[in-house]
Amino acid sequence: MQKCGAIPERKDVLGDHLYSLVVSLNVTADEAAKVTGMLLEMGNNEVLRILQDKKLLQVQVKAAQGALKRRSDCKTFDNEELAEKLYQRVEDQEQDNCAKITGMLLELDCDVIEKLLLSNKDLDVAISKAKACLDNNENRSQVTDRGKDEIGEELFDKVVEIYPDLAAKITGMLLEMNVESLKVLLTCPQLLKEKVDMAYKALLNTSS
Repeated sequence: MQKCGAIPERKDVLGDHLYSLVVSLNVTADEAAKVTGMLLEMGNNEVLRILQDKKLLQVQVKAAQGALKRRSDCKTFDNEELAEKLYQRVEDQEQDNCAKITGMLLELDCDVIEKLLLSNKDLDVAISKAKACLDNNENRSQVTDRGKDEIGEELFDKVVEIYPDLAAKITGMLLEMNVESLKVLLTCPQLLKEKVDMAYKALLNTSS
C-alpha cells in the first residue's frame, strides 16, 4: 500500500484518490461520488487511514453504501407510510394541532420517526416539544410572521390547484417547515408535489 507520507493531504486531492479506490471496488460512478463525499466528512486523518488500509476502506465503503440504501429506501417506500402512522398517533393526543405537529415531526429523520412510533414515552415527549414550539411561535416577531404568512398564501395557492378540498390542512402541515425549506419548495415544483402528496395521503388515510 501507499505510505501516508506519499499521499497528498489537500482535501480535493484526497477526494480524487479516495474516489478512484472506491470505484475500484466495483461501485458505480454515481454511488462512488456519494460514498466519497460521506467518507470525506470523517476528516483528513481518518481518510488517510482509509487510503492506507484496504480492509478499512472496504468496511467504510460498505457502511456508507448501507446508509445510502437506508436513505433511499426511506424516501421511496417508508415516507408515506410513516406520515400516515404518525398522523394517526398524533391525532390521538392533539386533535386541534395534529396537522401542524405531524408536519413538524416529519422533518425528523425516518429512523427517528420509526423509534418514536415504537415508544409511547418518546412520542409523548416529541409531541410536547412540538406543541411548546407552536406556543412559542405565537410570540415571535410580527415581521417573521408576515414573511411566513406571505409564503403561506403563495403555498396555499399552489396546493389548492392540486388538492382543493384539503388545501388548508396540507398547507398548515407544510408551514411547519422552516422558511428556507419553504422557499425551496416554492421554486421546485417536483419537490413541492412530493411533499403535498405525502401530506394528502396521510390526511386521506386518517379520514377513510
